[in-house]
Amino acid sequence: MFTANPDTETMKKINHRPKEQDILTKHWGLVKQSVVLNHIVDPLIENHVISVDQWMDLKNRRMAEPERMEELLYIILKSKQDSVFIFLKALRKRGYKHVADELEGKMSVQAPPTTYVGIADKRGTITRFKQVPVVKDDIVDSYNNPSLSSSASSDARNDDSVKQTDLEKMKDEIKGELRQLRANLETERKEDRQEMKDLKRQHTDLRTNFEKIQAERSELKRKINDLSNNVDQLKTNLASKEKEYADIKRKNNFLLEELSKKSDAISKAVQEKEKEKTDIEKKLETKNVEYKELQVILNTLKEDHEERLARLKSINKEKIRLEQHAKTSEKQKKDLEMQIKALEDQIARCKIDHDKETSLLQQDLDNQTDVISSLEKDKAKLEHKLIEIEENNEDLRDRNVFLQEKLQSSEEENAIMRARLQAFDMKKYAVPPYNAVVRGKNYRSSTQRSSWSLFEKK
Repeated sequence: MFTANPDTETMKKINHRPKEQDILTKHWGLVKQSVVLNHIVDPLIENHVISVDQWMDLKNRRMAEPERMEELLYIILKSKQDSVFIFLKALRKRGYKHVADELEGKMSVQAPPTTYVGIADKRGTITRFKQVPVVKDDIVDSYNNPSLSSSASSDARNDDSVKQTDLEKMKDEIKGELRQLRANLETERKEDRQEMKDLKRQHTDLRTNFEKIQAERSELKRKINDLSNNVDQLKTNLASKEKEYADIKRKNNFLLEELSKKSDAISKAVQEKEKEKTDIEKKLETKNVEYKELQVILNTLKEDHEERLARLKSINKEKIRLEQHAKTSEKQKKDLEMQIKALEDQIARCKIDHDKETSLLQQDLDNQTDVISSLEKDKAKLEHKLIEIEENNEDLRDRNVFLQEKLQSSEEENAIMRARLQAFDMKKYAVPPYNAVVRGKNYRSSTQRSSWSLFEKK
């Protein structure tokens, strides 16, 4: 049961209302319990008393019918001044003429009795109640209560002050009211049945949509899990690639440092070898000059030796001549012997001196030849070592270029992996539209193909 008095908090909100709106506050409980909002809402929407958004909000709220009607009365009181007259017109148009007359003060009779009709769902369970007026049927009442019919007829016959025409007129009005009430009830029943059908259809559609959304949600969860797995795999691959990149970079830096150190050492060694080569070339030139000088001395010694041989030959000739001459004279012989002995001593001394000088010259010549050959060997070794150093330096340059190219390719590959990982992260939290869910298989296959192509590329 709902009280006939208006809500206190609601009434506090209504201030400075015009006089024509007092009829709503005076009959607040009557309207709230007698009128069903769903029956009169269409004229109110058509005349802009209540908006469609307000009606949908009231319709979707979980509240009883009187509370919903109370919300409408509050909206009417807060709206334009002619809203009350539009509300009264809607009441008369929708079969609530007795309520409208009561509001305008034309009738002092009570509203027709109402009853609550239970509305069941698809399974037969009553979910809500609806308040409808009770239609009085004279024929049924007379059949159920004969004394009522007889007493009424006797009172009519005994009442001489009432005219027959007035009775007929009142009877016609009552019959018209009853017909109107029956028509309203039939209309309401048809509307209720149609509403029940619509609700059942909406319930079926909602259940179908709910099942479809659940299936789509499961498919979407599976896709998100697949994408999460792919993203985790990509993160793992990216971490391994970053680790490999760090190792390669560390090795490259180490090799660059080693290359720099070796290059510096090789440069210093080349400079030292160049300096040694310059010194050796200078020494070689000096030795060549000395060799030429020794050659000149050797030639001079050869000439002296030939000259001494010529003198020795002349001495031998002189000896032969003296020996021949000694046969002629003993004295001359002794003299010649003495001379010969002196000449032989001189020849022996000359020969010894010549042998010594020749051995010294030969020893110097051999030493110079050894020095020249050792210098030529050192020169050949230095040239060979210089060629090896240049080849090693060229190999180091090629390796440095290779490492730089590998480092650049690793950086490009790292940038590609970061861009793809960011794309997958964005797709992970993006909600696909309804059409994207319908095209789930194509989306999933394209995603898997892109991820597998990325793995094959790695």
